[in-house]
Amino acid sequence: MKEDEIIEKLQKLGLTKYESLAYITLLKLGPSKATEVTKESGIPHTRVYDVLSSLHRKGFVDVMQGSPRLYKPVNPEVVLEKIKEDFIEDIENLKVAFLDLYREVHGEDLPEIWTIQGFDNTVERAEYVIRTAKHEVLINTPFEFLGLIKNEIRSRKDIIFVIISNFEEVPNWLKGDNVILARTGGAPWLMASWIIGDLNYALFFGALPKDKRREKFYSFWAKSPKIIQNYMHWFYTIYFDNSELIKPLNYGSLPKPLSLVNIRTLITVLKFTELPRKAEIAGRLVDTKEPVTLDGEIVSYEYTPLTANVTVRAGGREWKVGGIGSYFEDVEGEKFILLG
Repeated sequence: MKEDEIIEKLQKLGLTKYESLAYITLLKLGPSKATEVTKESGIPHTRVYDVLSSLHRKGFVDVMQGSPRLYKPVNPEVVLEKIKEDFIEDIENLKVAFLDLYREVHGEDLPEIWTIQGFDNTVERAEYVIRTAKHEVLINTPFEFLGLIKNEIRSRKDIIFVIISNFEEVPNWLKGDNVILARTGGAPWLMASWIIGDLNYALFFGALPKDKRREKFYSFWAKSPKIIQNYMHWFYTIYFDNSELIKPLNYGSLPKPLSLVNIRTLITVLKFTELPRKAEIAGRLVDTKEPVTLDGEIVSYEYTPLTANVTVRAGGREWKVGGIGSYFEDVEGEKFILLG
């Protein structure tokens, strides 16, 4: 990265241009006198002491007392990690503050579905879904849109992707071991696109816009496990199950343990391996809603448009485990961890 780019990024973190120059200079020189910083950086002598004092207050510089006084740069990893922690804390505090403000006015929590205006904003939200997912991402969209988010897809090797599109051929960036691809079966998929990340976020929109309508484009953004669970069900039963599998999962090459949150994704993954399969499942007993963890083996599964569950042998008995909202099974599964 060029020095001008580093200075620009430091300014985004709250440093002035002179402060950025002084810190970079100290990183080059090591502990130095103010006059040396002035000579190397070009910062006016009349300003350099104020600049170094400000850097000290902000945690970028340590002052070594003596004659002459020396200024030492704080390790970049230390100072940047502290900025990161403070930034994350500020964001979390703002979230709480915004929710409190909303409740004061409306007397209720924020709505679970929002409207997003503008196609570029929709692309950014799709990238965010992929970037923040911890377990799995389900995508049903035209290949044209996949191309717009390919960098995010390509960068995530630690989650499972299930992707449906109008593929003609499979590009290299979609050939990862963690990717399952299906070629759309036709009709309904043209009318809607889905990008679903775990049970945390889901993005839904219709046909891609023409250039003149990009700013008037609308998509829908959901943040509700119950709603997203329904979206996941529709994703599999309406789209994936009616499409042609063209690239399987390479289960044997994936790092273990492998965590998933949707029962149909779990069963889809199990279809690419052999049973029994060691697993740990966290959830709640359907009858009492008490938390339960099953540590055992998945020995079979059932998968139909109406039913999806696995049979787990654990604790000397067999348990039927479904997904969120289960009522026929023994356990409502919330997290599924394949151990090997």
